[in-house]
Amino acid sequence: MKITVIGLGHVGSVAAACLAGDGHDVVGVDTDRERVRCLGSGDVPFCEPGLLEATRAAVLSERLRFVHTSDFDEPLGAAALVAVGTPQSPDGGADLSQVHSAVAWVREQNPDGTTLVMKSTVPPGTGLRLAANELSGSGIRYASNPEFLREGQAIHDWRHPDRIVVGVEPNDHQSVKTVRALTANSDAPYIATDITSAEMIKYASNAFLA
Repeated sequence: MKITVIGLGHVGSVAAACLAGDGHDVVGVDTDRERVRCLGSGDVPFCEPGLLEATRAAVLSERLRFVHTSDFDEPLGAAALVAVGTPQSPDGGADLSQVHSAVAWVREQNPDGTTLVMKSTVPPGTGLRLAANELSGSGIRYASNPEFLREGQAIHDWRHPDRIVVGVEPNDHQSVKTVRALTANSDAPYIATDITSAEMIKYASNAFLA
C-alpha cells in the first residue's frame, strides 16, 4: 500500500521505517531539508535503538524515500499519516500549528479517497473540528490512530503493540479498513471507536505513563 508520512521526528521516522519494513511503499516528507537529506542518506538525526538499521534496510529496499514537502509531486496514496509535533504552548495548551499546517498541505495535494491518519497527540475534539472545517468537501477521510511508543523502545513498541486504537466518523468503514491494512502484521487487540474517544484514550494513556 502507498503511504505518505508527514513529519519525520521520532514518531514519523519510526512509522516510516517500520511500515516500509512491512512491505508498504512509503514516502516520508518534512519541512526540514537537512532532516530529509540525513534520513535519505540512511542516517538518523537522533538516538532511537534499532531505527538506524530499520531505516537503512528500508531505503536500500527502495520501499522508503524521503522528500521535502515543497518537492513532493506524486499521489499521496491510500493513507497520509500526520506525525508532527504538538508542543505545549505558553498558555499550557497544545500548540496545534504544525497539525494545521500538515492538514492544509495534505488538502493541497488534491487527494481523492485518501485517509488522513492522525498519529500526533491532539486534544479531544480536535479531529471532529478538523474533519468538519478543514477537510470538508475535500474527499479526504479522517481517522485518529494514536501511537503508544516509548522513546528508547519505539521500534519494539511499534512491532509489538499491546493494542491498536482507531477512531473514525460513523459508518466510515473504509478508514477502518485502511488503518487495519497498516497494521496487518500485528495480532494485537483492535479497538474501533469514535474520533474523540480515540483522542481521549491517548491522553489517558499519557497520564498513566506520567
